[in-house]
Amino acid sequence: MIQIILDPVTNVYYSSFYIQGLIDRFGSKSIIFDKTPFKHLEARDYNFNFVLCDSGKMIRISIDFEDFDTINDECYEWCDKYGKVNTNWRQTAHAEYPKLISLAPGFGIRIWSLTKTSQLAISNIIKCRISIPKTRKLLGKYKRQYTLRCPIDFYHPDLQTERQSYIYHLSTLWYSDKHNNNDNGVNKSRANFIRACKSTSTLTFEGGLVPQDKNRSSIDKFADVLYEREVSVLEYIAKTRKSCIVFNTPAFWNCHGWKLGEYLALGKAIISLPLSNDLPAPLIHGKHIHFIKNDSEEAIKEAILLLIKDENYRYKLECGARAYWENYGTPYKSIELLGI
Repeated sequence: MIQIILDPVTNVYYSSFYIQGLIDRFGSKSIIFDKTPFKHLEARDYNFNFVLCDSGKMIRISIDFEDFDTINDECYEWCDKYGKVNTNWRQTAHAEYPKLISLAPGFGIRIWSLTKTSQLAISNIIKCRISIPKTRKLLGKYKRQYTLRCPIDFYHPDLQTERQSYIYHLSTLWYSDKHNNNDNGVNKSRANFIRACKSTSTLTFEGGLVPQDKNRSSIDKFADVLYEREVSVLEYIAKTRKSCIVFNTPAFWNCHGWKLGEYLALGKAIISLPLSNDLPAPLIHGKHIHFIKNDSEEAIKEAILLLIKDENYRYKLECGARAYWENYGTPYKSIELLGI
């Protein structure tokens, strides 16, 4: 019988997607948490590490979900297979990293019941014997994973979107500093999409940007597109599902944001700026996604009007996005891509 040993200190808010994939592929009874195979690893905050044991053979796997395109050298040396969401083959050539496998972007999901989530949080804290500050942090991740996310089954297409002229977009207004100039990157791009939607009289728009840190975000620059009302994840998914068009751009540190994975899962017609990092297979313009070359309000509005007017093209993109998800993006496929 195959047994999967998971690292008890894993960040379940991020690794939940891949734990679901392991459950789907091998069954929940095959999974246990045990710190023994991982206790000598120090830098693993952004890696989900697990060991597959089958007929006396052990395969060590590390999944890197960090925003950066760099490699965690310690985890890479430890593992036999290294999956990474933000793979960039220009920065990490395959010849230099033969264990590296590119994965599609996932997103946080809820896996267990409240009782099971609580039990795992407590038992894994006991197994790890970590400090009080780290205990609080680990408990917080289990709480967020349960309260702020939904099961993977909630992410399915809405067959009625091609007949609607409604667009919903809710995303983060990231703080911007000298190290990561988000105001001229992701913030500007998202703001211009919202402005383009608001200035298009033939559609109804709802949403805006929510400041990630009101003391650090450039609220004054984006006052016309801010959104202050709290939205539950259920409402966010439901309204995104109904939106006839969605907008994607490289996010914090030019990473694949969770939104790209969510949009593919929901089978949306995606307008996107060029991606900074690679994927298991390219998203093809006109088949899976509609790429635009720049983030000007004019260029974005032109794409919006095209997709609103051409229902057949929009439907083609919706089908293509969902097909890509089913071939490369699901939790099950993410595990399968690792060759296990």
